[in-house]
Amino acid sequence: MSPLEQVLAAAKSISGSGKVPSLALIKAKLGNSVPMPILIQGLQQFKSMPQDLIDQLPEISVTQKKAKPKEEQSEIAELKQEIEQLKAAYKEMSERLNSLEKNNQDRAKK
Repeated sequence: MSPLEQVLAAAKSISGSGKVPSLALIKAKLGNSVPMPILIQGLQQFKSMPQDLIDQLPEISVTQKKAKPKEEQSEIAELKQEIEQLKAAYKEMSERLNSLEKNNQDRAKK
């Protein structure tokens, strides 16, 4: 099934559930796998179709899997690593600040 056919099928499914198909609803149904220009084209085409052609469209009943693609998993791993680095830098700066404040207090006492 081509991306445009997926958009049309998703629009039919949304329409069949009593809602008016919109870009947001179609995108939510299909996920991020379909580019925005094709979503727009498909929605416009669906709105201009006569009912008999809409009835012939296949229907998408289940939303696609929400499994994380490898790109997202590697991005999450990078973000976790960056958080750990930031925590370490924060701890180091906090210790240095405490040391500087202690030295400042010691000088003030003299």
